[in-house]
Parts: sequence; structure tokens; C-alpha cells
Amino acid sequence: MAVFSLLKDPADYRPCKHEMVRDAEFRTHWLAHFEHHFELVMHLAVDTYGPQAQGRADACKAAFLGDVRAFREKPDRCGELTLLSMDRLRQERLIEHGLPDPFEKMKQRENEATLPLYPQVVAELDSHSSEEEALLLATEGVFAGNIFDLGAGATAKRYANESPDFNAVRDGLGGTRPWLVDQYDALAKRLLTGVRPRKAMFFCDNAGSDCLLGVIPFCRFLAKRGTQVMIAANRLPALNDVTHSELGALLERLRKVDATLDGLMRAGRLGAIDSGCVTPLIDLREVSEEVQRHAADTDLVILEGMGRAVESNFEALFTVDALKLAMIKDEMVARKHGGKVFDTVCRFDPEM
Repeated sequence: MAVFSLLKDPADYRPCKHEMVRDAEFRTHWLAHFEHHFELVMHLAVDTYGPQAQGRADACKAAFLGDVRAFREKPDRCGELTLLSMDRLRQERLIEHGLPDPFEKMKQRENEATLPLYPQVVAELDSHSSEEEALLLATEGVFAGNIFDLGAGATAKRYANESPDFNAVRDGLGGTRPWLVDQYDALAKRLLTGVRPRKAMFFCDNAGSDCLLGVIPFCRFLAKRGTQVMIAANRLPALNDVTHSELGALLERLRKVDATLDGLMRAGRLGAIDSGCVTPLIDLREVSEEVQRHAADTDLVILEGMGRAVESNFEALFTVDALKLAMIKDEMVARKHGGKVFDTVCRFDPEM
């Protein structure tokens, strides 16, 4: 693993700067979230691995909830306590108990429900004669897709048993600007009237509508305009995040129904890479060698999702243009940024 070479100041970079040890309110909120959310995780684990996994799930739950109690009693027991360290601990417990991907069945369900909608979404983007209108629609599509997040309090239970209505969510975003963080105009000016990026690296988030109706159409839009786009997905499972292997399989299915996507992939203008990451948040001090190789000629970095773009890397600066896109689905995160749940973030930091 390597430190991402496009960080502006690697020595000062630290994801998840908000420390739970020092902030009691922040700690209380998030430990309660991890505790309550783990009930859903274990329910999905048994659904994915079958009734024979119930004993492992019970043991896993006891171990993780014991961790949460221990942090309540002594927050500094491991030194640092952040959202990233809690994410890592949760995944370690799942792996220890033979439940590495509790969301596997859920992701498959959402992918199958969403795949038939993909042709309609890209056809609508292709129908726009105005590139600015298409870019705005593609951006709203990323926001709408990102609502499928089973790690966030506002959406976890809501979408555990039903699929989000992508079109309704996206339509609801139309005409709602300014967004909570709204630097879209600067982004559009850079992408549509400036020098087009040679290569973009898009760190993606969830499976289902997020990946299939938001991320891939957005990346396809960029690739059609001449930018090579590499979509970086998690190496290992983490909640309902799409993994590198899953993303590759989805792209292969989509190219069979989308001649444009097939042509872009054949030309090497759009593809999937392994980010090296294993959590819903991202620590850019630990990326894959594949990411490092592609970083050499990347001039646009895109971080998507509340975990990657807001909770862990909102203030991160890069030596190239950087775009952060997300829908906020947690009350504490929304309050920290002066907004409310389901507000959206489009932060664009041009190369300095």
C-alpha cells in the first residue's frame, strides 16, 4: 500500500480529523449509531450466509458491542478513536467470525433491480444537445444514486427492504440549487470551457443505483468528451460499497446493452481499478499500487459519497483538480456543515 501521490501535503494529511476522544457529543452520537446499526448488519449477515450462520452472528454481535461498551467507558483505550478506526474494527470483527460480506445478497438484489433502468438514464443524458444541461443532470444523478447507503442512519433501515426511486429522488433535486455546498458553476466552467482533463480517477461508493445510475453514467459522460476515466472501487467488502470485482462484472454486463460504453471500454477510455480500500471511508495514505500507477497522469480526482467525500476527506487538498460529490444522510454530519439530512455537496477545488 502507498500514500496517494496526488495529495498536496502528504505529511499533514489525516482523514477523519474529528476525534471522538475529545468530543463527547460526537462520540455519543457515533457509538450509538455503530451499536444500533450493527443489528441491521447481523440481520443481513444471517440472510446472506443462511440460518447456519446465526451462531457466528451472535458471537460477532457480542464481540463488537463489547468493543463499543469498552470505548464508552474508556474512549482513549486504543489511542485514537475516529469513524475510520471504528469502520476498520467492525470489518475486522466480521472477518474474524466468517461474515466478511453481510451485504452481499442485498447488493445483488439492488444491482438486479437497477440494471434495467440504466439504458433509460444514459439515453436521457445522450439526448441533451447542451453539454451543460447533461453535466448538471449527470451530477444530480450522482446525488440521487448516492441515497442508496445502508451505512447511514437516515437510509439504512429505509432501504433494507425496498429500492430507492432513483427518478423521483433525482427529479426532486431539479431546481433546488444552491446546494449545501455548491461549486458546480466553477466545475462546469472548468470541464466545459477549460482544458479537458486527460484522466480522471473516480473513487466510487455504493452498489445499486449509486454505481449503476449515478457513477457510471457520470463517468461515461466524461469519457465521451475525451477524458480517460478510471473508477476506483474497494478491494474488499465494506457495508454496501461496490467492490472492484463487482464493479468489473457490472461493467461487462452494461457494455452488452450500451454500445457507447462498450466502445469507450474497448478504447481504454473507461475502466475499473482496485483502490486498495477496505472501509466505507477512505484513507489516502493506503491506496493500491494500481491507483499509484494511474495517478501519474491523472489531473482530476473525484471522491464520491458521504464517507469518502465528506466525513474523511472534505478538507483534503490535491495537486490536481478535485471534486467531492455526496448526499448527506446523517444528522451529525449535516449539522457540522450547517445543513440538514439529504442536503447535497458539490465541492470543487481547482489545481492551485
